[in-house]
Amino acid sequence: MAEARDVGGDAAAVRAARMHAQAQKAAPREVRLVAHSNILYWWVVWLYGYVCAFATYINHVAVPFAGKQIKFFPEAWLGISYIAVVLFVIVFTNVRARVLHTFIIASIIALALVGIEWKWSLGSVFSFLPEIRVHMNLAFYVLMSTGLLAIWIIVVFGIDHLTYWRFGGGQVVERHRLGNAAGNVYDTRGMLMRRNPDDLFRHKLLGLGFLGLGTGDVVFKPAMAGSEPFIIENVWRSNEKQRRIERLLIQSGGSS
Repeated sequence: MAEARDVGGDAAAVRAARMHAQAQKAAPREVRLVAHSNILYWWVVWLYGYVCAFATYINHVAVPFAGKQIKFFPEAWLGISYIAVVLFVIVFTNVRARVLHTFIIASIIALALVGIEWKWSLGSVFSFLPEIRVHMNLAFYVLMSTGLLAIWIIVVFGIDHLTYWRFGGGQVVERHRLGNAAGNVYDTRGMLMRRNPDDLFRHKLLGLGFLGLGTGDVVFKPAMAGSEPFIIENVWRSNEKQRRIERLLIQSGGSS
């Protein structure tokens, strides 16, 4: 009987040790956050520029100029749509559109459309748009998109990563890869974390939040008296990073 109890106790101890090991393995030891600049959201512009270039390549009219055949898309809507995409990205990467603001913007647009329909009718407006001749040639789309893509890669994967925040070991350390700037160090004990409300256009749409990826702005408030809260903006895959940091803060006595 004693031997049976010993065997059962050993099995329980093994299971407990295995569960503890799995919990330790699942818990993150370190999380790094990078604050991206708004250039992160300009992927839409260079991608749509390549789409416009492909559309121009397969369907174009050639205009002779300075001994060369310059290729243009025959319809005006392509150039107008490219300008619209650029303006959309410029506006909504600099103007925050929270939930209330989104409804206000949608209401204004709806009222404007109703007013145009009542006054002039939308059909007449859309029939007038082709008269606005906006054409970019094939070379413009290719060079513009390639230049934006190069800048996007350098900034998103290079410059943005020169400064990052490392969470681990009960501390938050601000690191700078270049320069002599001193990084800040915070204790995670008692640290508060919250996430600002997501911006519909910036975080959900341009940040691909609708695909389960998304970006977000995360705010941290150290428990030390006199410490100012700090915000890390445009964190890529912020939902996943937030869950991992929450587990770290709980382990170190912080909260979210």
